[in-house]
Amino acid sequence: MGRAFITIARFLVVLLAMFILCTVVWEFVGDKLYDCTDQNVLGFWRPGNWVHTPGGQPVSTVQHIVHGRSMSEPDTIKQGWTVARLWYLWYAFLAASVSISILLAWIPWIPRRRPAAEHEYVPDA
Repeated sequence: MGRAFITIARFLVVLLAMFILCTVVWEFVGDKLYDCTDQNVLGFWRPGNWVHTPGGQPVSTVQHIVHGRSMSEPDTIKQGWTVARLWYLWYAFLAASVSISILLAWIPWIPRRRPAAEHEYVPDA
């Protein structure tokens, strides 16, 4: 039971670290791919709320993303990208986070001490 608890704890610690890393990376990637006029810092934590327009109008496609526009203007997405592709990218971030967390949860973080060889001197404690 102790080993299972440690493995789950490692998984959760790494997953949290991966989500923090993904949040930071998403900000840089998202800045290149889309602009939401009412966006906040937590774009990765609010999937699907990346680009939208009032009244169900289509999102504008542009060649170069410009930030800091008025909220009365429609959200923009880089030419060649769609909301579906942003979802695929988000799922890739999520899959990478979970995969890395699983991998690092099973790898021992502190190497086990190997027993001292018989011919080595080990002082009494």
